[in-house]
Amino acid sequence: AKRAKTFEEEKKVANKAPVNNINISDLNTKQKNTKNELSKKFSYEIKIADFYFNDTASLLVDRIVKETKIKDAKIKKINEKKYRVYAGPFNNINSLQKSFNDISILEFENIEIIKND
Repeated sequence: AKRAKTFEEEKKVANKAPVNNINISDLNTKQKNTKNELSKKFSYEIKIADFYFNDTASLLVDRIVKETKIKDAKIKKINEKKYRVYAGPFNNINSLQKSFNDISILEFENIEIIKND
């Protein structure tokens, strides 16, 4: 490296300023990628309806299978007195959208999309 000239004013300031620590950083090292990758997977389900009786929920599942293109409607027991009819889980937005449009043929009012944890 070429030598730099130090002026008298700089020498006076350098002599008066205390130096506690000197660090040398290597600028040639490659920095690690600090991008945060998506660790969360895309997983959603379509909640069709909640029922108090399992028999009623299974009647709705039969109706969904017969009247729509959806063949994966399922029943989940939420608690002792509540059963949920849902479709899914869906791993991409296209299949979720297609199934949601297929269910909308039945004209239910409260169809919801729920994110799985």
